[in-house]
Amino acid sequence: MSASVPSRFSDDVLWRARAEIDIQALKFNVARIKERVGEARVLSVIKADAYGHGLDNVTKHIWPDVDGFAVATINEGIQCRRVQSYKPVVVLSEFWCQEQLAQFEIWSLDPVIHNLAQLPWILNYSGTPLNVWIKFDSGMNRLGINTGDVESLFNELKKNQSIGQIRLISHLANADMEGDRYTRIQEQNFQRVVRQLDCESSLANTAGVMKWPETHKDWVRPGLMLYGVSPYQQNPAECAGEAIELQPVMSLKSRIISVKDVDSDQPVGYGGTFVTKRKTRIAMVGLGYGDGYPRVVDDKACVLLSSKRAPVIGRISMDMITVDVTDIADVMIGDQVTLWGAGLNIEEVARWAGTIPYELLCKVTPRIPRVLTNTNSDY
Repeated sequence: MSASVPSRFSDDVLWRARAEIDIQALKFNVARIKERVGEARVLSVIKADAYGHGLDNVTKHIWPDVDGFAVATINEGIQCRRVQSYKPVVVLSEFWCQEQLAQFEIWSLDPVIHNLAQLPWILNYSGTPLNVWIKFDSGMNRLGINTGDVESLFNELKKNQSIGQIRLISHLANADMEGDRYTRIQEQNFQRVVRQLDCESSLANTAGVMKWPETHKDWVRPGLMLYGVSPYQQNPAECAGEAIELQPVMSLKSRIISVKDVDSDQPVGYGGTFVTKRKTRIAMVGLGYGDGYPRVVDDKACVLLSSKRAPVIGRISMDMITVDVTDIADVMIGDQVTLWGAGLNIEEVARWAGTIPYELLCKVTPRIPRVLTNTNSDY
C-alpha cells in the first residue's frame, strides 16, 4: 500500500481545472500587430469563441484598440455586437438565405458575398444600408467569386441604395510557407481586381501580417497571432509565439488529484499500453479529453509541474491524465499543473498530438472556466 500523501489546499483556490486568459498578453499582441501593419486597419478574428479564449472577454478588452471584428456566424456577430456597439463586425461565411438579411440589418453586421446565388437576395434588400464585402477567389478555391464575375457583381451592388460601402476580401492558402510562390500569385490576382474596382480591400491573415507586407492592403485579419500563437509549424525557429515576439494568452491548468507508487512491470491505464520499467511514482492530473486535451499524444508528451516536465504515460482518459513524477520531488495532491502555457507552448503540444494549435484552442470545452488574469494592463 502506498504511503499517505499530503495535499496543498486552501479554500481560496477551489478549482479543478481552468484556462487562464492573460489580458496583458492579449493587448501586447494587438500592439505588436499594429506596429507591423502601419496604416492598415485591424479586423480582429474572434470566431469560434475567440479561438476558445471567450468571445466576450476578448472583445471587451481589445475593442478600443482595433478597427473591427471578423466572425464566422451571425450568432457570433450578435454576441460581439452586444459587447461593442459600432465598429464593423464582418460575418465571414454564414449567409445562406435571404431571410438572414433581417438579422444583418438589426445587428448592423456586414455580410460577405461569396457566391452568385446570394446576389438576388442582396439586390432585393431595401432596409437600413449595409456595408458588404465581396469575397474574391484569388486561388484558394474554397469560397469566393471568380475573376470574370467580380466586376459585374460589384456594379450590380452599387445600384442598390440600401448597400453602403463595398469592400473586397480574399484568403491566403499558403502564407505560412516561407517564400511561397502561390501566395505571390494570389496577391497578384487580388491586386489586379482591387485596381479594377478601386475599393478598400482585405487579404492578410496572421501569416500575411507576419511575413507578407504586400498583402496588408487596407484591412488585415489577424487571428492566431492575436492569441500569441505561431502559424509557422514547419519552421523550428519560429514554431512558438514567443519566437516571433508574441505572448501566449491562454494557459491551460489543472491540479494533481492523486499520487501513488506502482511497482515495475505494471500496466498503467486503459489497455495497458504503458508498462512501468521501474518502481514508478505516478500522479493523476484532474483533466482529460473531456476538457479538450487531445486523447492521442506521442511519447514525447509531458506536463509542467513545479517548472519541471513530467512525462505523460498511458492513455489519456476523459477526466484524467497520468504522469510520471518519479524524478520530481515533493509532489503533492493539489499541486498546479500546466498543460500548455508559459514554459510549455501549445505549438509543442499540438505536434505531440499530430494536429495544429488552432484545433487545441478551439476544443477546450465549456466545463473549463476561462479566468481573466493581468487585467490591469499597460497596453
